[in-house]
Amino acid sequence: MIKSVIITHGSLGRELVQVAEKILEQKLDVEIIAFDWQGDGSGMIRQLEAFIARQGGHKVVIFTDMFGGSPSNVSTRFIGPNVEVISGINLPGLLKFFCCGEPDGAFRQVVKKVEQEAKNGINIISEYLGEKK
Repeated sequence: MIKSVIITHGSLGRELVQVAEKILEQKLDVEIIAFDWQGDGSGMIRQLEAFIARQGGHKVVIFTDMFGGSPSNVSTRFIGPNVEVISGINLPGLLKFFCCGEPDGAFRQVVKKVEQEAKNGINIISEYLGEKK
């Protein structure tokens, strides 16, 4: 089984999870960590260390909101055979992980599917509908 934690600036992670839970009509097994604007990141590091330690060897995906942001930067220290970080997570990517992400599937395959769905979730609508004249 693949476990997950979402770490974002402010309450973005909590909001993404709440919307995903509403859409999927179920409580999601994900921990949420909000970036502490006043801190130096050490609190996030401790929370991530504790989360990963509690997983008992399960694979872990850490979702962050933006590559290069503090949550992403703090998370990179945990990358390894059992831990991956996906930055720039959005609602389509999160939904893919929870509804179609094959939580018992091959770890790298699941991570790549989530990445692709998150990318595919970004569209320029006028390219589909045509530009208004």
